[in-house]
Amino acid sequence: MCGRYLFKQEKDDEVEAWLNELELQDTSDLALNVVYPSQKTIVLKKDLKPMVARWGHARWDTKGVVINARSETVQTSPFFKEHIKTRRCVIKADGFYEWDKDKRKFLVKEMNDQPLYMAGIYDEENNFSIITDEVHTSFKELHSRVPLFIPEKYVNQYLENGNAMLNDFRNLKQLELHWEDQSIQTSLF
Repeated sequence: MCGRYLFKQEKDDEVEAWLNELELQDTSDLALNVVYPSQKTIVLKKDLKPMVARWGHARWDTKGVVINARSETVQTSPFFKEHIKTRRCVIKADGFYEWDKDKRKFLVKEMNDQPLYMAGIYDEENNFSIITDEVHTSFKELHSRVPLFIPEKYVNQYLENGNAMLNDFRNLKQLELHWEDQSIQTSLF
């Protein structure tokens, strides 16, 4: 689920303000458009403070990174339970990418093209993972998992008290999403 996401598609005043707040001299190593696992980008932590973080926790077997955490087990997983208790973040995105069983790529967005706020967790080294949930909408046609979306008005509550309220966030009505085929036509005939 969600092996890439679209951080921002166009100029975003909020993201520009975050860059200014971070006082970064060089942003050349930040992914500010399409974000891939292992890339650094900007996420929000407690008090809506931006921070630079890398997408993916180092795996326990040192083979790659873990980019997603299941909402059903994040509180009991030895790998994630301390992070959800003390280090929650929110990942703002214009959309995310998903592939169907035929390996066609789709850009997934909120029905009205509003920004998405995905629940996340991070570690002491500012590596983050996106929390996912089972799909309960028509999105099941494309995939069985979806990021755990936090409505914008509840972002601060998730950052402050998301561990205690995780089931409340999981029980909110899931966003209606639409997806656009991003596959490249390979033949005209």
